[in-house]
Amino acid sequence: SLGLVGSEMCIRDSHKKPLTGIRILELGPYVALPMTGRILASLGAEVIKVETNKVLDEMNFIPAWSRGGGQPEFQRAKKRITIDVRTPDGMEVFKELVKVSDVFMTNFRRNILDRWGIDFPELRRLRPDIILMWQTGLGGIGPYYTYKSYGILVQHMGGVSLMSGDEGEPPATINTSYSDYHTGVFQPVAIMGALLRRSLTGQPATMESSIFKSGAVTAGPSLLDYQSNGRLPRRIGNRDPNAAPHGVYQCLGQDRWCAIAVKTDMQWEAFCNVIGNPEWCRDQEFVSLESRLTNQDRLDQLVSDWASTQEAEDTMIRMQEAGVPASIVSQGKDLYESEHLKARAFYRPTPFYLAERERPAYEWDGKEGIAAANPPKLSESPMDYGDYSNIGEDNDYVFKEILGLSQSEIGRLTEGQSLF
Repeated sequence: SLGLVGSEMCIRDSHKKPLTGIRILELGPYVALPMTGRILASLGAEVIKVETNKVLDEMNFIPAWSRGGGQPEFQRAKKRITIDVRTPDGMEVFKELVKVSDVFMTNFRRNILDRWGIDFPELRRLRPDIILMWQTGLGGIGPYYTYKSYGILVQHMGGVSLMSGDEGEPPATINTSYSDYHTGVFQPVAIMGALLRRSLTGQPATMESSIFKSGAVTAGPSLLDYQSNGRLPRRIGNRDPNAAPHGVYQCLGQDRWCAIAVKTDMQWEAFCNVIGNPEWCRDQEFVSLESRLTNQDRLDQLVSDWASTQEAEDTMIRMQEAGVPASIVSQGKDLYESEHLKARAFYRPTPFYLAERERPAYEWDGKEGIAAANPPKLSESPMDYGDYSNIGEDNDYVFKEILGLSQSEIGRLTEGQSLF
């Protein structure tokens, strides 16, 4: 049980979610900030996501092949409302929400917030004890503080790319906003800590988070290596300095691969048994780990030749049964059909929304899909990401029940496109 009395939160019943009674106001697009809200919502907070149909979050359409799968995924379990804070009436409604919220978090730059009339001093005036979380790309101070950035670019700045890729080839990037996902995990911890501090001291908090710093910490060993040895990281592809063979090998079928790692002599013997003990397994250049590491080019080619005649799933199972670390390289289809994830109740049915530029993003075509559950499982407290939801789906609840606006007032503001 957890009691945060200063936050008007007091959980004594273990069946309740840890953040029940906390209200969070979220204003901002993309990945890291919405992911933060999604985690807090799964823990029981009432997260109100402020959007507008006039300027739809690009994540509704990126990646294009997902047909809008990105943004609904990050907004689950939230109350999604439409306010155009650039209009005077819309801003007044937004300020009323600030007054009744425990936390305000945003990733808009301060000059934009100031232009809209909701810079941090104004937010503090509206609710003196509010917790403020300001997510930045590169930081609120320092030489780069005025720069605009995105996670996939910050991945390069953070040093991860220099360690990614094949030997002798240029740095490679992970084809996703790698650092955003770290930021989206760090920020909920900071917010919960600030709420706990407020409950104990009555003091608010203003926090600044940086995607750049979140990415840089993942390259920590390379920084230590340079400090200690003056050595820069090198790209080694899928290889490992303590295992051979160690790689991802193409199997039968379209883009089917199996990862195999052999570290010990016992694993090498088991590996050779699985592949039928060909003569080359007894070559002098492969008799020890050291010799295999020295001759990885030839070894990888021989393993690749064998794997190309095998089914990926069958290879994985046979290797695992023999005690050799191995796994298929999963496609979306593999995850969707995974019996293990199904047995873990990882998926749940939900309405499936399609957002396309050719039609309004708030239409639902009646399809059902599945969504992932929350990875951690609490023994007694319910914890779930919830269903996919739609832009503006919770307008009536927030504007009527929380703010007490009349239907005629909501209609007037909607017609004037302040609540749209």
